[in-house]
Amino acid sequence: MLSGAHIHLLVNHAPIFGSLFALALLVASWFTSPDVLRRTAFVVIIGSAIAGATADLSGDSAQDAIRGFPGVKREIIHDHEEMGDKAYLLGGVLGVLALGALIKWRNKPVPTSASVVMFAATAFVSGAFVYTALLGGQIRHTEVRPGATAADAAVIEPRSQRPPGPEGGE
Repeated sequence: MLSGAHIHLLVNHAPIFGSLFALALLVASWFTSPDVLRRTAFVVIIGSAIAGATADLSGDSAQDAIRGFPGVKREIIHDHEEMGDKAYLLGGVLGVLALGALIKWRNKPVPTSASVVMFAATAFVSGAFVYTALLGGQIRHTEVRPGATAADAAVIEPRSQRPPGPEGGE
């Protein structure tokens, strides 16, 4: 059966690779097929925003599934969750901008100035997605944690239940 944790693991790389692919499309649009590649980049940005929302919304299930595992620390999960919330919002804003651009220039070529702005915004959001992924990787991969020791991989924090309420986080 597919759980929220499975969904999180299935989609969490899509915003990263999607936004990086959109960057490549925008760069390529300055050399060939500008309108087609810019529109394609905007559609990929929208898809990346949707994937980012899916990853963010499934994060609590993934967090619940991994609590109490060896090497998992609440503070690292919290850092990933906080950055994930920010990256999801940034990705959502970028997705709305991309949709707006597609609507605004539906009957005209997308101008170079718009692609330059979208390139800069997409580069920033891609960085946020990549940093979120780095923090997420540190949850289970002690080898990429700054200052981690071999003993950190064996430490088990007690499972604490998520407090009731709409926020439900720590």
